Amino acid sequence: MSAYKENKMQLTINLSQTAYEQLLRQAQTQDRLPAEVAAQVLEEAQTQRRAAFFERLRAAGRILPQAPSTDEARPPFKRIDVQGKPVSECLIEERR
Repeated sequence: MSAYKENKMQLTINLSQTAYEQLLRQAQTQDRLPAEVAAQVLEEAQTQRRAAFFERLRAAGRILPQAPSTDEARPPFKRIDVQGKPVSECLIEERR
């Protein structure tokens, strides 16, 4: 079994006997401590609640739709070969 090192705070959860037995079985099949499995389940539930909250806000029009990631939105960079002076030199000349 792995050592459960995250001990940020202590939380007591009252579970039914059935739920506790399910937690123990899941922990045994994953070769983890029951506290690790419970922490993972709680974290996943919080992530799902947060995602549902923001989806409800988007559906109500209270926040903008999620923008695509920058990789999807931006076309691949294509270098353009040019001739002549560098732009920086042209700018300096124009300022004089």
